Amino acid sequence: MKLIELFKAVKERNLTKDQLEEYRDDLSSLYAEMQLELAEIRKLKALYFIEKRAKTDRETERNWQGSEKGLREIELAHYLKGTEKILSSLKSRLYNVY
Repeated sequence: MKLIELFKAVKERNLTKDQLEEYRDDLSSLYAEMQLELAEIRKLKALYFIEKRAKTDRETERNWQGSEKGLREIELAHYLKGTEKILSSLKSRLYNVY
């Protein structure tokens, strides 16, 4: 299941304990994958700052953000924040079921 699909599925209020656990596990796995991808992108960003240095760091950062990998970094950062919130909610819901 994709991340957005999981977000929508988790909104359902009448999920069983098993479903909540499965969604938590799926989201945890996706979270780890996104963290690994973000780490690779940040390594590329460090190299970009060395190789494509502009007049100012701010200009270099803007150029990076407009690149394909820079846009992906922004996207991943927000997906990770959203996933953290959903995982926290799932854990609370599971705690209430037990």
